[in-house]
Amino acid sequence: MRSRRGFGLAAPGLVLGLLLGCAGPPGVPIAPDDLHRMPIRSISGEEVWEGEVVVDRIVVVRAGGHLVIRPGTRVLFRRVDWDGDGIGDAELTAEGRLTARGTPQAPILFASAEADPRPADWKYVMVNFSPGAELAYARVSHAFSGLQVHYSPARVERCEFTRNVDGVRFSTARLEVEGCWIHGNTHGVRFEERGHPARLVGNEISDNEVGVFAVTQSRGGTLIQGNNLRNNATAVKLGWEQPHDLAFPGNHWGPAQEAAVLSRVLDGRADPGLGRVSLAPLLPSPAPVEVPPFSAPPDWPSP
Repeated sequence: MRSRRGFGLAAPGLVLGLLLGCAGPPGVPIAPDDLHRMPIRSISGEEVWEGEVVVDRIVVVRAGGHLVIRPGTRVLFRRVDWDGDGIGDAELTAEGRLTARGTPQAPILFASAEADPRPADWKYVMVNFSPGAELAYARVSHAFSGLQVHYSPARVERCEFTRNVDGVRFSTARLEVEGCWIHGNTHGVRFEERGHPARLVGNEISDNEVGVFAVTQSRGGTLIQGNNLRNNATAVKLGWEQPHDLAFPGNHWGPAQEAAVLSRVLDGRADPGLGRVSLAPLLPSPAPVEVPPFSAPPDWPSP
């Protein structure tokens, strides 16, 4: 049985089987004037997580800090909703560096700590104004946004994002996403380009309510190519402030012809205030994408 040790007992720089304090009764809203009292823990130096880490508050890796999450670590977020908006408030935000590199034999888990997990049990892993972040061989589930990246460089490879509201969400980021399996979310990929193009190549983005959601300020600089975008109820959706045309060439959209795929696109064809989406050329056969090859350890909760 894994032990759970508090901060006062952990060796410096190492957090093994950690329980991040008590945040009070879950689901009890607090007054707006008290929002600044939300429990926050800061990481200012270098810290290592391994074993089982239970998070019930906001954890922030401050500028100059570095959080390393070792292979095989289970980071579990409790369902706490301090502001009563129905979205869990426990989160991990990296303003410093974040390194979470699992392996096929020992992947990393970011998930709900609840016995009956549901999307938005916890808020997100956010990389914001960070000098850099790496995620590899990790599963992220039951969050409001599995991963958010803003104003930061980040590389994400061989990860699984499932049962979240947003699987991967980014804005103004130098983000690379490759070899990931993004499925069973409300929005598989949601982004605002804002002049900083990202690169999503060689991913399986399937079985989401919306495959790709371009919210605003995107002019086609983000490369989304060589992916399998199959079985999404809405293939592509443009947000209400997205007047520019966008092209998604070189992806596989399933066996349907282009006209059939475009019937599942929400763009200027349905709303004249939006830009138009083009898909050609379509890949006639699936791209050679392999979903993350790790198998869930026996003590992982089901996604």
